[in-house]
Amino acid sequence: MSDKNMRWQVLIVDDIATNIKVLSAAFGDEHDMFFATSGQEALETAKKQPLDLILLDIVMPGITGLEVCEALKLSQKTRHIPVVFITSKDANNDIAKGLEVGAYYYLTRPIHRETLMAIAHAAIHHYQQHRVLLERTRAAANTLNLLDKGFFSFQTLEEADYLAVMLSCPCKDRENIVIGLRELMFNAVEHGNLGITYEDKSQLADPSDWETEVKRRMLLEENRHKRVHVIYEKAGGKILISIRDEGAGFDWKPFLKFDLERLFHTHGRGIALANGIAFEKIEFLGTGNHVIATACLDDDIFQCEQSDVV
Repeated sequence: MSDKNMRWQVLIVDDIATNIKVLSAAFGDEHDMFFATSGQEALETAKKQPLDLILLDIVMPGITGLEVCEALKLSQKTRHIPVVFITSKDANNDIAKGLEVGAYYYLTRPIHRETLMAIAHAAIHHYQQHRVLLERTRAAANTLNLLDKGFFSFQTLEEADYLAVMLSCPCKDRENIVIGLRELMFNAVEHGNLGITYEDKSQLADPSDWETEVKRRMLLEENRHKRVHVIYEKAGGKILISIRDEGAGFDWKPFLKFDLERLFHTHGRGIALANGIAFEKIEFLGTGNHVIATACLDDDIFQCEQSDVV
């Protein structure tokens, strides 16, 4: 069943009952709704109830929405649940801070139902993809323990998923590494080899439309033989992962950090996530078609298979 047809588990957090009622009505009877009127109640609910999405007011008495989001992202059980901030405030500093602590998106009132549902679908789709990646790390655990240096190449997004899972296993904080690595590898395929621009992706908001366009471009004569080349190497307690595509490159500098002008876009944040949350550092070379990501080697690599990654 696709995430478009699944029954979502949604938590709405707001200290004003009227706001909860309005948001809940937007979802109708098609999804399971949970409610919290304080930050503490929200954290308790998230720990007990499996959730697909949290809609979180940022301005609340006691524990604020930002503090709730930070706490969620620190917990192994809740860190990957997508959080969408919903508030009357629209200050850019608050928006940037919300994304920095791990929120998926930020909506300001008044909210149109169509916009809310589109963002909810995009967030949950994103979440489901990450859950699949994290679950796969169990099967791939310890694969690279005896490998000091390896050369890989791939062509498709599916191949990028599998390679990201495998290369993340020897790393510390592998849950964030696998997500950051996936973002860099997808960037190499989509924007590198297939030449899909930021503006192109802005026109393809629906995930199914985006997947169709990627497949279409993959079959074009000028793209069908292009590959992404990856070098994995251990060096003094570090892991260096070099990713090079066969595209013309791009201006990567604006994407290293969250840009206030792009805060309300649901794409264009992958490199910033990889740079600020996943890796110790990332470095783009040349025209931008070559990036080297540095991560720390996990001293307890043999425990990867037993770790709780979801």
